[in-house]
Amino acid sequence: MNKGFTGMQRKISTFLLFTLITAAILGGGSAAQAASLNQSTVYYDSDGVLYKVSGDGSNTTEVLLDFQGVDLVAAGSHLYYTSTETSTTLLRVPNDGSRDTAEIFATDVLRYDTDNGFIYYMDAKGSIYRASGDGEPTSVKKIADKADTDFPLLAVIKGRVYYNALVNGNTWIVSKATNGSGTVQRIAEGAVESTYFMNPAKNKLQLMVNTNPYETYYSTNAVVMYTVNYSTGKASAVNPKAKLDVNAVYSGGWSSSFYVYNKGISLDSNKDYNYATGKAFALTTSGKTFQLHSKSIREVSALGTDKAVIIDADKKAYAKTVSGSKVTKTTNLNLTNVNYVGDQLTNGTATLAYISGDNGLYAVSSTLKVTKLVGDEWDTFHFRDDVPGIFYINAKDLYRLYHIQANGSGNKVLSEVFLDDILLVTPN
Repeated sequence: MNKGFTGMQRKISTFLLFTLITAAILGGGSAAQAASLNQSTVYYDSDGVLYKVSGDGSNTTEVLLDFQGVDLVAAGSHLYYTSTETSTTLLRVPNDGSRDTAEIFATDVLRYDTDNGFIYYMDAKGSIYRASGDGEPTSVKKIADKADTDFPLLAVIKGRVYYNALVNGNTWIVSKATNGSGTVQRIAEGAVESTYFMNPAKNKLQLMVNTNPYETYYSTNAVVMYTVNYSTGKASAVNPKAKLDVNAVYSGGWSSSFYVYNKGISLDSNKDYNYATGKAFALTTSGKTFQLHSKSIREVSALGTDKAVIIDADKKAYAKTVSGSKVTKTTNLNLTNVNYVGDQLTNGTATLAYISGDNGLYAVSSTLKVTKLVGDEWDTFHFRDDVPGIFYINAKDLYRLYHIQANGSGNKVLSEVFLDDILLVTPN
């Protein structure tokens, strides 16, 4: 057994800014088409006022004057959110500024998601509901029950709702049709503990399932990868006889058709991951494993169809070209003191990777060209699949909202007021 760890260490916060990117992918229905900037909308908070502006800087609107909220999502012509990260009251407001106060849509809400104009939520009793984003609170329809509230998960992907459920007293990851019809499709005994461990690839959904989720002290060999057919909901286990160490998996991440895990990683005296130990390996959807890097990785993202961009234990960035379940080329991107990488999809393909660090924001193209977008003046940034470029808060210009293209062109201010946070980007 490896060293123990706490539940907090394993918890993946659903409100980390960059996790919203994953939520944007999971919330998609049919394949999205690339949007121009004037076809996208940015929502932001400035001193308790919720604003929206088109991605090209036009049509600034005050949506709500007295705003306090997190986890903002859009469904129909309404925005849904909670007042704090711990609140269970789901609020909503029209996105056009026509209402002076938010209304309560539902209470005792543990998780919520949106898809194709619908809002879905799970309550503290383990029931899952759906309603039109523009419908009345009384119009909600129960579509599932017996969700496991010890491991609350809710993700709507291509016509099915995925959640952890109680089956004969045990935790299972399951799915059901979004309209509530049909039977519950069992996927695997165990729990998917966050949408971070779900990868909505083009052909199949990929999941990392903890088959022993109640074990929170020791890091045991308990994680199995599953692939799930989008149409039927039926699943196949990739590594049922070679389960992965929980800490190794939870310190890693997805890249296209494989999952990167840090074999041999340990914990430091504060029970945080000690990335100085271990090496990065990858598990493919065909069940093959190979060494990806000589050190542990802190971050990983896909790029193109055959590359992974990583940030390793030393906070250095590399690109790995993978073919035939092995690394065929390693490219040093010559970036140091970096701490985050995420991919931006266009029509379902990871066309760009964005990297952030102490010295600036960078874009990496599929040909591995690195472009420095801004220096250390960035404060917060946000990007969205199928919306070109990246939005950021410029700390050296009164914390106003800016947008810049991935090639470094068109750096443009989009707000006259300062920003507290960028809350949401949507393709219209």
